[in-house]
Amino acid sequence: MMITFITSTLTSGGAERVISLLANEFARKGHAVQMICLTNLKSDYYKLDERVSLIHAEDIAGHNLLKRLLWLRKYIVESRTDCVVAFMEAVYEFVLMALLGTKVPVISSERKDPSTLGPSRKFLRWILLPTAAAHVVQTKKIKDYYNSYVKKKTYVIYNPVNEKVFSLPEMEKKDRIISVGRLYEQKNQMMMIDAFNLIKDKYPSFQLVIFGEGHLRSQLEEHIQKLGLENRVLLPGRSDKVLEEIKSSKVFCLSSNYEGMSNAMIEAMCVGTPVISTKVSGTDELIDNGRNGLLVELRDADGLARAFDQLLSDNDLQSVFARRSLSMSSKFKMDTIVGEWEKLIDSVVER
Repeated sequence: MMITFITSTLTSGGAERVISLLANEFARKGHAVQMICLTNLKSDYYKLDERVSLIHAEDIAGHNLLKRLLWLRKYIVESRTDCVVAFMEAVYEFVLMALLGTKVPVISSERKDPSTLGPSRKFLRWILLPTAAAHVVQTKKIKDYYNSYVKKKTYVIYNPVNEKVFSLPEMEKKDRIISVGRLYEQKNQMMMIDAFNLIKDKYPSFQLVIFGEGHLRSQLEEHIQKLGLENRVLLPGRSDKVLEEIKSSKVFCLSSNYEGMSNAMIEAMCVGTPVISTKVSGTDELIDNGRNGLLVELRDADGLARAFDQLLSDNDLQSVFARRSLSMSSKFKMDTIVGEWEKLIDSVVER
């Protein structure tokens, strides 16, 4: 079977990580696999298996959107692709538009909360999404967002975690709260810093360490300096050992204003690091508040500070949360997730 995965780039990000993992696994299973990146940003953070063909559309069709759309349509048909898998809203809309009338089945995949889109984008999705053969989301809450027609063809498939999480050695836990994510408004690291500032004096040995890069770096650095937290809040950038960093931390924090499903949060649960998260999409499906983690309201720095205080002050609670999160880890294994994708792709191609 020939499967074509389509994304915008393979730069660092949750959706890019998942689509590259899937492409590699399907290639390993013997399928013919190609990856098309619609832009020519070539700082590919995630590496593909040598059996996966990588194509940058702008190299061939240029920057003009219409030329790229027409090239994509012609290329997909001529390559005799059995199924196209397109990740992220702007990408799958572009792909669905390009392949209208070709009878090539497209599986679209939403990677964030669809309710956050503006009116024009929602309208475009409303027109194009019904033409998809199937639609994949990460949470039941997102599935329930769609109208009845789209909902019937929508499937909930979790993100796979890096298999490395299951083989990491035991590590000594450091007195720190860790967070991983792009330095963007969506992730609301500013609120996390404010919450940490409220409890820093009670926990003088703790640091807040935020891994990731993004255009808000300078603003966050200025805010840290303004609060006098230069030695307490760190922004080390990206790391190729982020799983080890998560596992060696006492608490993981997700402060986002919206999400599809946070890969870093899932990884934290799978390595046994207790999680505190805002009530974004998917967290209430994985976190039973007070049983295996703590949930706080969106944009509530005081509430997040209280959650920090509750967890940092109770080592027994940290151990309970870690143990209960670890018991859920099997549902995120690569073989489980790839099996669900394979079953869906087979059914779509057969139809």
